[in-house]
Amino acid sequence: MFDSQTLKKFEYLSLASSKQFAGQSAGERRNAKLGGGVEFADYRNYAFGDDVRNLDWNVYARFETLYIKRFQEEGDIPVYFFLDVSSSMGEDATAAKFDYAKKIVGALGYVSLMRFDSVSVFPFADDVVDAFPLSRGKEKFLPLADYLEALRPRRAETRISNSIQSALKKIVKPGLAVVVSDCFDANGLDDALERLLARRFEPLVLHIYSTEEALPTETGDFELIDAETGEHTKVMIDEATLKLYRKRFDAFLAKTRKSCVRRGARFYSTVIDVPFENFLLEVARDVKVGR
Repeated sequence: MFDSQTLKKFEYLSLASSKQFAGQSAGERRNAKLGGGVEFADYRNYAFGDDVRNLDWNVYARFETLYIKRFQEEGDIPVYFFLDVSSSMGEDATAAKFDYAKKIVGALGYVSLMRFDSVSVFPFADDVVDAFPLSRGKEKFLPLADYLEALRPRRAETRISNSIQSALKKIVKPGLAVVVSDCFDANGLDDALERLLARRFEPLVLHIYSTEEALPTETGDFELIDAETGEHTKVMIDEATLKLYRKRFDAFLAKTRKSCVRRGARFYSTVIDVPFENFLLEVARDVKVGR
């Protein structure tokens, strides 16, 4: 999926989370679990049985009261990728948009595994299909890459909310939820985001589209076939029609962004003509604010 030089570039990136999650094991991130980590969190009164090595004798000298120092443990963050494999992503595994989406998941998956986070992938269309199980450790990247290489688009509609609902039944621990999709769902993102937030996930939406989808240029008489429903429609396209289409696409993009921003979810959108490494850099370096 990537050559060694490209992977080396990824090692300097980090997929940031603006929330804290209770991690399962030692990692490079802070989480909400308090214990014997390395970063100071706060104090509490000493109780019988506490480790006296955590007593703060400086505080005792000032207040003559025994306080225990509490620390934030370092822990892994579960990162769940929801990868759109519906028909609108492409006809086969070589389709440019589908390949771009897989590269994003592969690259961010590699970044997460290198940072000792846990990674899982849920391909979805009208429902989720066979998932890549939650895995941890950089040695899991090759199985992840092989898994992504084998994925194919499905002849099905995009139903993000239904797919998220199915996936959540299989997920025990909340974490970072990265949705990679063209977002061509007639029902929008609202319900899917609400489901994730209700389960205390942090949603991150990566919206991708092609130039032809945003700025079509062909005019004339056509019979259009919906990639997901198979519906046939005969149309006459002129410059006025193209202008109206572009206006509606811009409105769709603005609505999708608004759905995320109003719920505090990070949102990034890119045309696939942008080198995916550039898009990846933008996502990985921006901690709190999507564009």
